[in-house]
Amino acid sequence: MKHFQRLLREPLLHFVAIGSLIYLVFVAVNDARKAPADVIVITSQRIDQLAAGFNSVWKRRPTRDELNALIEGDIREEVYYRQALALGLDKNDAIVRRRLRQKMEFLTDTSAYLKKPSAGELKAYLSLNEKTYRQGGRLAFEQIYLGKSPDSESIARSLSALRSNSASDHSKLGQRTFLPARLRLSLPNAVDGTFGAGFFERIAKSSPGIWIGPVTSTYGAHLVRIMSSVPARTPKLDEIRDAVLRDWKAAKAEELRERDYVKRRKRFVVEVRRRDVQPLESPK
Repeated sequence: MKHFQRLLREPLLHFVAIGSLIYLVFVAVNDARKAPADVIVITSQRIDQLAAGFNSVWKRRPTRDELNALIEGDIREEVYYRQALALGLDKNDAIVRRRLRQKMEFLTDTSAYLKKPSAGELKAYLSLNEKTYRQGGRLAFEQIYLGKSPDSESIARSLSALRSNSASDHSKLGQRTFLPARLRLSLPNAVDGTFGAGFFERIAKSSPGIWIGPVTSTYGAHLVRIMSSVPARTPKLDEIRDAVLRDWKAAKAEELRERDYVKRRKRFVVEVRRRDVQPLESPK
């Protein structure tokens, strides 16, 4: 026991113990500062910053899905940021890491825009996206406004007069209105913009030259006669090749960008450290 107490008072032992402690503290601090380059840590503090940024713009807390999207966006930004630094894209450039991400994506997009579609690719793309290029039908028609709630007898009487050609002045059959009595060949959005949503569709299938009604609009009831029509059609590829090629390249760039990001992200270990406080549930 006396030998042990004498050993504890030995200055050399104190020196060794203090030195070892300093070394352990140094290693711990150094390790904390030098996180592995392939580990991305999204701390709870960072998540709070993302949520606060969202709240400052939208004046509410993000939902669970919105917060997940913010976190995923931050991870994506960090992945591109680190990869951009590894490529030296930050040299002589003072722009923040979002600009570096844009540079990385630009490199991927450039390769897509330099691509040329193989035989049949544009035609297949047009076929898959036919609705995008489909040109709407057009209608030219005349109408008689009957008011908001005309009775069935007056409607039948007006239709009979129109169909028998006994009504020489159509304006006498209806009520005064600022709506046009005739409309030249017009697209659906133009017709609906004048008479209300769905009006074009309600009259599109009627036979030309025959008065029909009542057809309801935002303003009331109408009698309508189609004068001429142009059916909807999808142009042939040769007619819209430039537009289809532009859209094909944009879609290809988006596809390559996502594939490139997935490949780059696999190089990292991602940790998302959440607090116990749960975000709002996503609206159903």
